[in-house]
Amino acid sequence: MEDSRQNVVSGKDVWQEKAGWERGEPFVRLSLAELNGLLEPVFPGRSVEFAQPLGTGLSNSNYKIRLRGEERPFVLRIYRGDADVMRKEKAVAQLVRFAVPVPAFLHADASFARFPRPWALLEWHDGELLSSLRLTASPEELASAAASLGRTLASVHAFPFPVPGLLGPELEIRTPMRLDEAMFVGFAEQSLLHGEAGRLLGPRRTEALWELCKRHAGLLEEQPKYSLIHSDFNGRNVLLAPDGSGGYEVTAVLDWEFAFAGPSLVDIGNMLRYEPTGSEFKHHFIRGYVQEGEVLPERWELKSKLADLLALLDLLNGAAESPNRAADLVRLIDRLLAEWA
Repeated sequence: MEDSRQNVVSGKDVWQEKAGWERGEPFVRLSLAELNGLLEPVFPGRSVEFAQPLGTGLSNSNYKIRLRGEERPFVLRIYRGDADVMRKEKAVAQLVRFAVPVPAFLHADASFARFPRPWALLEWHDGELLSSLRLTASPEELASAAASLGRTLASVHAFPFPVPGLLGPELEIRTPMRLDEAMFVGFAEQSLLHGEAGRLLGPRRTEALWELCKRHAGLLEEQPKYSLIHSDFNGRNVLLAPDGSGGYEVTAVLDWEFAFAGPSLVDIGNMLRYEPTGSEFKHHFIRGYVQEGEVLPERWELKSKLADLLALLDLLNGAAESPNRAADLVRLIDRLLAEWA
C-alpha cells in the first residue's frame, strides 16, 4: 500500500495527502443487480449500465454510475452514519448552491425500506481532485488552483452563524461548541495525557506538544466571527478543471458531512496542513482568500495550526488500528513541533 512519504513526480517532491490512509469502515460493495434494485424507484424501467466505485472517500461509499442510454453520469452516495448526516449535507448544498459549486441532491432516501443505510443520488461534477493535480501540474497551474481555492473558501465563509456549534439536519445549532482556550487545553490534555494520541506519540513528543499547547492556547480566545465551516476542506474533497486561460478553477466542493458553525481558521488550517514553510501554494491560496474580502487575524498561521491540531489529535485518538494513518499524523505533528515549539 502506498504511504505518505515524499514521491518524486515530474521532478517535484510531493508529500501525498492522506496517501495510504485506512478507511474508517469497509466500502459497501454492490453488484449491478443490487444497484438496479436500489435505483428502480428513481428511474423506473431503466437500468444501470456502468458503476465505478470512487475510492477517494475514507468513510462513506460512493459510486459513479451511468444509466443505459444516458450520457450524464451520477454519484450514488451511501452513508455510514444516521440519516441526519445526509440531511445536513443536503441542507448545506441548498444553502450554498448559488455561491459555491456543490453537487445537487437529485434524490435522498432515509426510509431504510430498500437499503439498511441512508443513501442519495447526486449530480456528477467533472474535474480532478487537488490531491491528484498536485502530482502533475506546473507551478503556475498550482498557483492558479490555489487562488481559486482561496476564493471558493471565502465564499463558504460568507455564510454567517450567530454562535458556533455542531449543526443538525436543518442547519440549526444542535450542540454549542466554542474553540477557545478552555476547550483547546481540555481536549489537548485528554488526548495527550489520557488518550490514544499520547500513547501513539510517545513520551517525548507528548511532553513537547503539551508544552506547546499550554504556551499558545490563549491565542484562540479572539473569534471575530462564526461562519459555515466545511471542516474537511482539503485536496481529497475539491475538484478543479482548466479555466480556459492556462489556469485552474474549482468545479466542486465535496463531502460536507463534518460541516459546522465555527471560526474560519479551522478550514484554513485543514487546507494548509501538508504545506511546508514558504509554500507558494499557501501564498496564492491566502491571496485568493483575502481578495474576496476576508480578513485574517494577527498570527493567523499559528492560530490555524492550533485549530488544526485539534483535528490531528482527534484523528490520532482513533488511529490505534490504522498504522498508515497514525504514521502520517505523527509526521505532521513532528513538523508542527519543528516549526512552532
